[in-house]
Amino acid sequence: MQHRTHNAAHALTVVLLSISALGLKANNLVITNPTVSGGALQVDISWDNSWNTNLGPANWDAVWVFVKRQSCSDNLWMHAPVNTNSGAHAVGSPLQVDAAADGMGVFVRRSALGFGNIGATSLTLALQTPANGTDNFQVFGIEMVSVPQGDFFAGDGISTYPFYSGNSAFPLLITAALQASGLGTAGNYTHPNWGSTAPLPNTFPIGWSNYYAMKYEISQDSYASFLNCLTYEQQFTRTSIPPQNVTGTLMVNQVNASRNGIRIKTPGVPGVQAAVYGCDLNNNGTFAESDDGGNIACNFLSWTDLLAYLDWAALRPMSEFEYEKACRGTVPGANPNEYAWSNTMLLQAESGALLNAGTGAEVSTAAGNGLCAYGANTGTKGPLRCGFAAGTGTTRYQSGGSFYGIMELSGNLAEQCVGGYLSNYSAFTDQNGDGLLTTNGNANTAGWPMLGGGQGGGVCRGGDWFNGTTVLRVSDRSVMTNNANRDRQRTNGGRGVRSF
Repeated sequence: MQHRTHNAAHALTVVLLSISALGLKANNLVITNPTVSGGALQVDISWDNSWNTNLGPANWDAVWVFVKRQSCSDNLWMHAPVNTNSGAHAVGSPLQVDAAADGMGVFVRRSALGFGNIGATSLTLALQTPANGTDNFQVFGIEMVSVPQGDFFAGDGISTYPFYSGNSAFPLLITAALQASGLGTAGNYTHPNWGSTAPLPNTFPIGWSNYYAMKYEISQDSYASFLNCLTYEQQFTRTSIPPQNVTGTLMVNQVNASRNGIRIKTPGVPGVQAAVYGCDLNNNGTFAESDDGGNIACNFLSWTDLLAYLDWAALRPMSEFEYEKACRGTVPGANPNEYAWSNTMLLQAESGALLNAGTGAEVSTAAGNGLCAYGANTGTKGPLRCGFAAGTGTTRYQSGGSFYGIMELSGNLAEQCVGGYLSNYSAFTDQNGDGLLTTNGNANTAGWPMLGGGQGGGVCRGGDWFNGTTVLRVSDRSVMTNNANRDRQRTNGGRGVRSF
């Protein structure tokens, strides 16, 4: 049983799972002023640089909002379902609420075309089970970007082991008809098609259908907040160092943590009390300071770590096809060797040359088109802040953004996707997580490949802060047989998607 000090009755704790940056360098998602009465849970929500456009990508951004509930009888944090009827919730102008059909949460987004910041706006969620006067609640928000349904090209005909069409090196055109029919099995090792040892049925998401993608990679603050909702036994599985270690102990078993600053704040007790984790990048014993790295992308995530986080957040992993769709969009053709911003321009950013290091305003001292974190080639460095290159007035190329406005799909940390080679991952579907984990802290969603590694259904794409340029390319699959992400690597992070 987990015993944790909790707030007084009727208290509601708000924890953010997103960028919380200073100035205008990120989107500043803030959820404040929580109250709960019966089945109504009310907060104020705000974020910057919101959009809803019918031009170009013809998409919008949104915030995925979900709730966790702690019973004072056992102190366990569980997912709190909300009403599946969008009309049961309420939000002020200029926003609307789109309730998820499974009750796991809601999307909050602009209700009409427009651009700009969203000021503090009242949001009322209708809980499926009303508050009882003793339980505690946490409200989480994750910035997402919609990826509309539509045709796109997978593969570029030139990158290492790209997807290809038939027996030629021409990129594979993904259409509604192809999604409806599914894909056959792979070719040989020299010219692999998609890599599954069994055909991919029409239930496998090859990217044509619409979905939401996390705008940023999982941050260190996000992962610490996730850990703080787990039992001791679950934390033990999801970290490299046992949670009963002393205050200040890193969650990763590394002499050089490569800018990972997640540490034990309050030690846990096996079988009795979970640990409390927080960010202390500067290791001075004071947590959550402005320069403690909470906004830095979270590295050292194994495949099973990522799946657990996504299941808990009621998201799911993306497929390799969805990764390429998120990068390239519906731009006609596929530029050879292109990066996520659809050209081959590239300017290096690395953690040894930063302004405001460790803070929410952390930026690279480099400037120009194609700004991307790659090529540091030393473990003393590490990933940068989520969204580090995006600022007021930056273009897509300057910010390193994808066609749809998704950040760091090339560089910073490797994107872990369902796919790879010489494994059968055909059972994977677009089913979202249910907000629950097993007692030992693993994901429990059917069809998700649990082994990971390129030969176990979970491959890395998009490159990272450590390695060179080749793996940054949208269609490059040179590491598809690599199984390193079965373990915790300093170069691996991740993000999730959600079907809608």
